[in-house]
Amino acid sequence: MKSRIIYAAVLIPIVYLMLWAPVAHHLLFALGVSLVGSIALLEFYGMHRTMRPYVPAGLLPVMITPLLAWKAFEPAIFGTLVVVVPLILIFASLSVERSDPSASIMVTLAGVAYIAPAMGLLVALRAYPHGFGLVLLMLAGVWANDSGAYFVGRLIGRTKLAPRISPNKTVEGFVGGFVVGTAVVWYGHHLLGKVEGHFVVSGYDALIIGMAVALATPVGDLFESMLKRAAGVKDSGTLLGEHGGMLDRIDSILLAGPVMYLACYLQGVI
Repeated sequence: MKSRIIYAAVLIPIVYLMLWAPVAHHLLFALGVSLVGSIALLEFYGMHRTMRPYVPAGLLPVMITPLLAWKAFEPAIFGTLVVVVPLILIFASLSVERSDPSASIMVTLAGVAYIAPAMGLLVALRAYPHGFGLVLLMLAGVWANDSGAYFVGRLIGRTKLAPRISPNKTVEGFVGGFVVGTAVVWYGHHLLGKVEGHFVVSGYDALIIGMAVALATPVGDLFESMLKRAAGVKDSGTLLGEHGGMLDRIDSILLAGPVMYLACYLQGVI
């Protein structure tokens, strides 16, 4: 518990400052997202090293996607997915021959598809007029969901949610996280303020968006847990000590971020 508090006390101000910093129209945030996504991709490829991914071919698109999204918004996010195939061909011709190139190609593409769109959509969401508040609201919802699931699961958790994937997660924890995460996002719409007498995000829209983020958060976590179990590792890496790797820290955001963007779009918030 103590380590969780210390970790949050250090991480939250850093994330807040990067998200807020108005340097060159929030270029600092795009650079930070690029770095985080690149580290997470390297950990993903590390977990699948036996399949021998074409690391440079996947790393380049993940690095540039947030930077292109910073300049061109959504089209660049999916445009970078297109360049992965020719990059794979280039690096395949330059690197040592693989015994199973199909597996190498598939894991290379999977890493980019898993990480690049989510990182790009975060930057694109930040670029909207109220993007600072929306991204902050999503992060608050994810962290509240995680905390709610953790505490409720420890207190009253009995029924296993997905024992083959993550034995410690419980149905009670899932419900607790869903309620807390949804409530935080709903309440947060008050903090985004009003424009011409109306909330930037209405209470109804905040409820729908909060529920969507609250559902996506544990699914993203479980998905990465499934990958780790298949790879036979406890954590994606050791960068953050007992907290694991970067991928372990952003696994929920990789799904909650795109879901937040889509929910905001469908609700007419952006």
